Amino acid sequence: MSREEEYNRSIIEDVLGRQECLDPKALRLLTYGRPGDTCQIDGQDFPSGRLGNMSGGFRFSLFDMLWYASEYLYLCGEWSLNTDRCIEAQKYVRKMKSGTWAWRYSKAKYKKDIRSDFPSFRHQWMLWCVWQKCKLNEDFANLLTSVPDDVIIVEVVKKNDLVWATNLGENGILHGGNAMGKILTICRRHLLAGTIPNIDTDHLNESNIYMLGHRIYF
Repeated sequence: MSREEEYNRSIIEDVLGRQECLDPKALRLLTYGRPGDTCQIDGQDFPSGRLGNMSGGFRFSLFDMLWYASEYLYLCGEWSLNTDRCIEAQKYVRKMKSGTWAWRYSKAKYKKDIRSDFPSFRHQWMLWCVWQKCKLNEDFANLLTSVPDDVIIVEVVKKNDLVWATNLGENGILHGGNAMGKILTICRRHLLAGTIPNIDTDHLNESNIYMLGHRIYF
């Protein structure tokens, strides 16, 4: 078993918040940062950017609504209390033209209204959101399962995002939580096995998440 395969097997739902140190020179990494990014794997360009949460083109229907990217669904979780202000924020998110715009402008407009307890369930919420896209969009599921077993999926960004992605340090090592890469790895594994991720649905239910005024039960 390669180091990459061994590492991927170590990625489980309980380590989504763990900080990582990954050496691009020593490991086979499938990296992305923006929706249009590609990564050379075995001499071929893989559309790695399409795996990202911001990437469009993988629509899915959930709660009798059409979601153009999983980022929209995730962002709505930040304003998921049953209040007029949160409903307003969710509607605002859903009107944006791209996942990137939804993230940028909703944060600017409604930052003070983000749930104070959101960090306590954001990892499990993101895992749930991405898993819905995997189940409800066959093209995305096929793309994700086409990722080779012996590569590690890593989101790399220039900004200081040490939760969802990684940054390249001066020593040439990628540092950060890489929670998105881990979530994609978990979803890929379960798609191939025909099983369901071990999402902490009890925690999500206890978090009382509302979508446009309607309580979600997991």
